[in-house]
Amino acid sequence: MKLYYAPGACSLADHIALLEAGAKFDAEAVDIHTKRTASGEDFLTINPKGYVPVLALDSGETLTENVAVLDWIAGEYQALRPNDAFARTRQLEMLTFISTEIHRAFKPLWHGGSDAEKAQARKAAADLLAFAAGRIRGPYLFGDQLSVADCYLFVMVRWANRFGIDLTDVLRHLEWRMEARPSVQVALEREGAFAPRRRPTSLNSEVTENVGQHRFERPIHDTAIAAAYYRLADGKTQFIHTEVPSEFSGFGIATDLARGALELLRRSGRKAVMICPFMVHFANTHPEYADVLAA
Repeated sequence: MKLYYAPGACSLADHIALLEAGAKFDAEAVDIHTKRTASGEDFLTINPKGYVPVLALDSGETLTENVAVLDWIAGEYQALRPNDAFARTRQLEMLTFISTEIHRAFKPLWHGGSDAEKAQARKAAADLLAFAAGRIRGPYLFGDQLSVADCYLFVMVRWANRFGIDLTDVLRHLEWRMEARPSVQVALEREGAFAPRRRPTSLNSEVTENVGQHRFERPIHDTAIAAAYYRLADGKTQFIHTEVPSEFSGFGIATDLARGALELLRRSGRKAVMICPFMVHFANTHPEYADVLAA
């Protein structure tokens, strides 16, 4: 099986989905302007329509059109298969909306529209993306499980970033979750793209203590927080677990949390015992907090 793709194009959704499904496949880039593949083939002999994605199956069949390719992947691989027939229909509904409405709205931005057309396209794309965001029912579009529709919507979010289109917080959270997935990272690397590490902003990043929950909290975004859990023993604060949502990993949030928690202990004259591996590492690499640690 081989996927023909153009770097950064909508075929990125298929690339991610195949990797997520654990499929065995080859991938070959296509120059959409010259209609040549990376190996020098005439792409028009593979797909006379002249655009990606194309999925050449081991059976000799060839699939084109993003909705069809993504639906086929979802049907073939358990990891991305909808739970039932109606769930598949809902997925097709969203795939079609992304393809015929959101994707199409970007056309003036990709293909040299006038300034007025581009401004109108940005507004249309922002409104359509906001509508899709309103249909998200959990971490992903349909709840806890990633779907092929999430893969397609993620590509639209990347396009929105490229053209300076404002995104809702819900879509930002989806973007961060997707960027944290190994399948997305591999696909972006193969296509010569990258997932920019954007530090999440928060109106208030001050660390506070939640005594009732026995944890120190560092707000991240909206209702998302990082937390350092502790227990009290022999008059000391024992740090037992540190938790940062996976979509926000790599931004230094846990370090902010540890620093803020220890500052609060210092001000109150309390001592800390490090049990959590992250907090042990933090203490070992930040000797400036040695006075807060219990002997």
